Amino acid sequence: MRLKKIAKNLSGISLVIIGIAMVFTPGPGLVVILAGMYITNFPGKPFFVKRLRKTKVYNRYLINIERKIKSKFKRKNV
Repeated sequence: MRLKKIAKNLSGISLVIIGIAMVFTPGPGLVVILAGMYITNFPGKPFFVKRLRKTKVYNRYLINIERKIKSKFKRKNV
C-alpha cells in the first residue's frame, strides 16, 4: 500500500515537471501540470486547486482548449 502511494506521488511530480517544460515548448503544459497536481497528495492541495481555478489564465486556457476541441469535432462530423 505504501509503495502505491510513493509511485503515485512520483508519477504526479514527474507530470508537473514535464508540464513545466511544456510551458516553454509546444504542448499542453498547463493541462499536464494540473493532471500531475491532481495525482499527487500534498498538504494544502484543495486550497491551491481552488485558487488556481479562479485565475484568468486558467479560464482563458480552458476556453481555448474547448474551442479547439469543438472545431475539430465539427470538422469530423460535417
